[in-house]
Amino acid sequence: MSGIEHIHGGNLTRAALKYGFQPDQFIDFSSNINPLGPPPAVPAAVAANLDRICHYPDPDCTELRSVLADYLRTRPDYLLMGNGTAELIYLLVRVIKRRRALIPVPTFSEYGLAVLSLDGAVQELPMNADEGFDLPLRQVLDALPGADILFLCNPNNPTGRLIPPEAVQEILEIARNKKITVVVDEAFMDFVPDGEHFSVLRLVDRYPNLVVLYSLTKFFGIPGLRLGALVAADNLVSQMACARDPWSVNVLAQVAGVAALRDREHMEMTRKLVQTEKQFLFAGLSQLPGIKPLPGEANFLLVDVGMSGITSDTLVELTGRRGILIRDCKSFSGLAGQYIRLAVRTRPENEKLLQVMQQILRGE
Repeated sequence: MSGIEHIHGGNLTRAALKYGFQPDQFIDFSSNINPLGPPPAVPAAVAANLDRICHYPDPDCTELRSVLADYLRTRPDYLLMGNGTAELIYLLVRVIKRRRALIPVPTFSEYGLAVLSLDGAVQELPMNADEGFDLPLRQVLDALPGADILFLCNPNNPTGRLIPPEAVQEILEIARNKKITVVVDEAFMDFVPDGEHFSVLRLVDRYPNLVVLYSLTKFFGIPGLRLGALVAADNLVSQMACARDPWSVNVLAQVAGVAALRDREHMEMTRKLVQTEKQFLFAGLSQLPGIKPLPGEANFLLVDVGMSGITSDTLVELTGRRGILIRDCKSFSGLAGQYIRLAVRTRPENEKLLQVMQQILRGE
């Protein structure tokens, strides 16, 4: 376990120490958070409930689970709240004792790290650039018998690619017969305009081997509060609830989640902004020499910088010195040196990024 390293974007403290800026002086494209930040009701709800920090939080997250169940159109007893989805990934692997994971890559690193933390084995299944990083369905189905848990990220991080719902259902049918757990991480599904068509939440009733992960930190802009959910059959939820810290979701995260889920106007504004600005950013990046953004459906873009003459880590260093943080994808399997990931932000921020990247590519 000593060799396992957790590498993610959005580490403003580390960046401040490295580049000499204050944390709030950065424009952060390295973490895929709502560019509008949290709904206005969230900081107001947190401020109004500060007096509650002298009491224990509700261990069952009763109100939050009820509001979230209504939003996701599922049952409250299918929901387990956690201190972000990362906590729930590790808890799930520990509780169901899965040791042989199949993981299409590149993708979110914590799936594999959770299995490795229990001395399990991980089989990586490459998704190829020349095929648009689409899920190789036939290869997944062929490899399933050698696994007891399959992790899918939809839309995938860092590629932004979506898995067709019929493909997921085909996987679920075979996996159910072989008693293989299928985990579908829908952390970025809220950013997809027609996300309900691609979500598999509606299938939890039908497939007891299906586990869906849902994040409130990204779409609702509250990563500092940490809030996520797991959706699964009620017996698995009960089993996991018994095995976890009963107060893992603090009181301020709970009230923030409730306030965020009730602000539908902010949700719609976010989706419109992300779609507009993603098109603008994609077009601007496409005009830079040696830079190739790849199509994706989430609130970020995977960008191939292999023809620019600058490696990904050098580009990260040069933008960081200018107060702009981007995500080097070298920690994602198969992407070392050639790819960066950029979150979609507001127009002035996106314009600043394009300006800085243009200057760097010109050698300025």
